[in-house]
Amino acid sequence: MTITEIGGAALEVRIVPGHRRLDLQAYTSILSEVRKTLEEVDRAAIPSRTPRMHWAIKDMSMHEEVRIVLTPKEVPNKRAISTLSVPTEGLVSGFQSLSKIAEIPAYFTDATVNRVGIIGKHVKSGEVDRVAVASMRAPNEWATVDQVTTTNAARAVEPVKKSFSSISGVLEVLEHRTGRTPRAFLKVDGSKHAVRIEAREDQSALLREAWGEHVLAEGLLKRNILGQPVSLVLDSIANISDRGSSVSPWELLGIDPKFTDGLSTEEYVKRVRRG
Repeated sequence: MTITEIGGAALEVRIVPGHRRLDLQAYTSILSEVRKTLEEVDRAAIPSRTPRMHWAIKDMSMHEEVRIVLTPKEVPNKRAISTLSVPTEGLVSGFQSLSKIAEIPAYFTDATVNRVGIIGKHVKSGEVDRVAVASMRAPNEWATVDQVTTTNAARAVEPVKKSFSSISGVLEVLEHRTGRTPRAFLKVDGSKHAVRIEAREDQSALLREAWGEHVLAEGLLKRNILGQPVSLVLDSIANISDRGSSVSPWELLGIDPKFTDGLSTEEYVKRVRRG
């Protein structure tokens, strides 16, 4: 049984050249951005300690358009079969969304949206007429990167509102390369979005300690025209308890039976209110 049959984890990419011959740099750039988008959607959608997939070309043909089928090189150990199609379906869904509206799609970060913009630059330059993608699980549902998609991608990540604020979620992605400031992404609670964390060099240790943890990050939060958080310039970050909800008053009952000095709850409250 093939990977495609197991989980639908295959993506078909079609590149329609703007000229008789496809520019080699445009071709390699588009494939690179598609691969990185698959990886970023996977990290944003699936928990941080999940084994990741490496992508390979399964099939390729060149006629009036270039057709490439990408599949995972192999299925990682301990990777649930049900999660294999998440990157391909998330990528296609995100491209479809950006072709209609200037908002950051589910499981996309601003960096992922910018990748759509890079693909779109080859469309704007005329090197490519359009780029279309489809998950092999739904081969008839195509998403196209064209002029409209490219424009929406640029508007979706444009920070138009700034305020000191906080966001909570799980720190799912962390990168720190020599000569670059730390790069992190926070998967926001109650949403399918991840927000880029802009940190200083001296905050790298804090981010390493917080990787994979549920945290509260505070700082200058940048939002797009729709109010979606795009990025946060980090001021502070702290771990949050893993409790699913706040403490119930019933859980506190009986913690300190002498707290009211023998008064009933009603009598104690009346005394507090009188001061």
